[in-house]
Amino acid sequence: MIRPIAYVRSDYNEKFGIPRQPGLVRGLEQEVVLEPGFSNGDALRGIEDFTHIWLIWGFSQTRFDMEADPVEWRPTVRPPWLGGNTRKGVWATRSPFRPNSLAMSCVRLVRIEHGGKTVMNTEGIGETGEKLSLIISGADIVNGTPVYDIKPYIPYTDSHPEASGGFTGSIDYKKLNVEFPEDLLLRISPDKRTGLIEVLAGDPRGAYNKQPGYVYGMSFGDWDIRFTVDGDKLSVTDVVSYPDEDPVRVK
Repeated sequence: MIRPIAYVRSDYNEKFGIPRQPGLVRGLEQEVVLEPGFSNGDALRGIEDFTHIWLIWGFSQTRFDMEADPVEWRPTVRPPWLGGNTRKGVWATRSPFRPNSLAMSCVRLVRIEHGGKTVMNTEGIGETGEKLSLIISGADIVNGTPVYDIKPYIPYTDSHPEASGGFTGSIDYKKLNVEFPEDLLLRISPDKRTGLIEVLAGDPRGAYNKQPGYVYGMSFGDWDIRFTVDGDKLSVTDVVSYPDEDPVRVK
């Protein structure tokens, strides 16, 4: 049995709109907040010397219990990258629908914070009652996700430039052109604007849900972003702050 050592705080409130892989959206920061009992600076000693780290985390919104309902287990899945029509083995994909609901992401380590203040290292912090967290970027993780382990990214062994990407090597990843009216963009916090545009350019829609002219809604931070897509152009039509009486969302 494993237990969370931390939880992620991010602007991704739901699966709809999350980048399909880590590193695709680098303009947003997320926070990995260590849990009481693991909020010990000694456990992070030396991590400040690494630019990237691995997070081992759990698919909290797609988890199922194999023992309670073994019928849910499926050996194949339909990756969205392939249009949702081609089946591949679950262990040949990064699908969230897997027996143990575990995932991993390589993210950039931006800084360390203790009690809300940036620290250069954790030397001498030890056990603390104050919040101890890692500020990261490039995550593809929904807000509130449990983190089970943190490991350093080691370039000489983790980087394999000669590696084959399997079926992903034939994918033509194209970004959408985002049309974001200035009056609507000004409603977003300045430090979130670039990252939000990156998210929208990656096309939040799922493989089974692409309807020209349809108004989609994406939960992002404290806002509901509404948009349409026509060809390769995504047009933002409204930005609604929460709480909203009747938010329109498509997942």
